[in-house]
Amino acid sequence: MANELPREAGPSGRATPPEPEGQQWAIQRRIEDVFTKLGEKFGDLSGRVVVTIKPETPFEHIGGIPQAKAAIRGFTTALTEPDLYLKWGINPPRGILLYGPRGTGKTMLARALATSAGAIFYHLKMMNLTSKFGPNTGELLQEIINIAKTEGKAVVYLDEANALSLEHLLPPAAARESSARLVAALCEKLDGLDESSRILVVASTNRTDSVDRALVEPGRLDRLVEVALPDGAAQQEILQLVRQRAEAKAGRPLFDEIDYRSLLPPMGGMSGAEISEVFRRALEQKVQAAGEGRDAGLVTTPDLLQQLDGYRRIREIVEKTRYGQYL
Repeated sequence: MANELPREAGPSGRATPPEPEGQQWAIQRRIEDVFTKLGEKFGDLSGRVVVTIKPETPFEHIGGIPQAKAAIRGFTTALTEPDLYLKWGINPPRGILLYGPRGTGKTMLARALATSAGAIFYHLKMMNLTSKFGPNTGELLQEIINIAKTEGKAVVYLDEANALSLEHLLPPAAARESSARLVAALCEKLDGLDESSRILVVASTNRTDSVDRALVEPGRLDRLVEVALPDGAAQQEILQLVRQRAEAKAGRPLFDEIDYRSLLPPMGGMSGAEISEVFRRALEQKVQAAGEGRDAGLVTTPDLLQQLDGYRRIREIVEKTRYGQYL
């Protein structure tokens, strides 16, 4: 049985035992049904909402952000043992805001939290949602949180929460007015969550200036976790994890010995996603060589440096296009 819904729609800490296979199937069918009805009301949710019944992203697969990992891992108890909070006279947290540059692992952290807690992972792609539904996105968010409350432990992930500002859709004055209504609808749901809900709403952004202050008021998305760009040691950890995953998938060695002293300095300022992309391009070059019948050999440090240089040139072109220099 697939863990994710077959259509892209609708829907380590002290992790709890996994749900029995039959129970997972029943939950998946229920969520499929309710999201089908939700689609009938709001329209096609494909590419906008993805639900994973049993996410499989352990914290050990995330490299380079130890402080952020430790902070997020600590919230597992809020989902698995909320009664512990009550024993200490407080309520479990309702929401978290992950902030930092693109590509630093915010989505992976949210998935890892759901994995650690044995929770269903609701991935809401806010830029896509707001672009289609505009101010009506607030009603849709309320509906999805209602669904999550009925299906057990859940992480509801608002990817690119800065899209709630609606500044990408409307003129400034109209955006502020419509965004205020959207945010109010979300805050109403956050305020209604209690210890019995077993839900954590996790939002992420690379633009904290666009996140409405009301969302980070106490009792809402009030746990702020920075996910920063990796330093040299963190980059090396990411490189090693990417290499291990690729070789484990291939079932054989793929890389020659890597000279980190040569590779790490030109990678300064790169995110984990960008580092992974450089590795992927180096491997892709070997695939093409093998496809042409040539001796591909192992990936070497010079191969990686060549792909790193090419990737940086492409990024420069993208930035120039973005700012109109090539338009």
